[in-house]
Amino acid sequence: MFRWGWLIVAFGLAGCASLQVSSDYDSEADFSALHTYDWLPAPQIESGDPKIQYDSLLANRVKTAVNEQLERKGFERSAGHADFLVTYHVAIDNKISVTYLNELYGYGPGWGPNYRRNIMHYGYPGREAVVSEYQVGTLILDVVRATDRQLIWRGTARDEVYPDNSTKAREKRVRDAVQKILEQFPPAK
Repeated sequence: MFRWGWLIVAFGLAGCASLQVSSDYDSEADFSALHTYDWLPAPQIESGDPKIQYDSLLANRVKTAVNEQLERKGFERSAGHADFLVTYHVAIDNKISVTYLNELYGYGPGWGPNYRRNIMHYGYPGREAVVSEYQVGTLILDVVRATDRQLIWRGTARDEVYPDNSTKAREKRVRDAVQKILEQFPPAK
């Protein structure tokens, strides 16, 4: 997966309405045996596109938020003797939204107490389409068993990207997304 530096703003609980969080896990994994963790090294992506390059600002924000949440859950970071390893991935999807404005519902002739007469007078009302482009970012957190490097848990958060947010807002959105993802780790029995 690619890491976009400005994707930092894609996550958060701005109203908690648009953040979609989910998780999946290996039902055979023994999560009760997990006590210590460490980070897998991030892969370096060389594409020539500055949007796709590894971003140390994003890496630091995600790692700080994950470390805080795992420590709150009682996990300890141990560089040489970890029970599980953590890594993250980030992706961006371009989306298009189309909204139709119908003149019958207050956007032109045909509205009000005499709307039937207005429709007949003006003919059938038209529709106007408003097209907008936006981006949706996905943050994926993976938990890998340290002994055999097998994926045992994956959590994801998806939300709209807001590239104009301040640095503080970006940090909050990352923290909030990581918190919501890790609420589902370890999975309930």
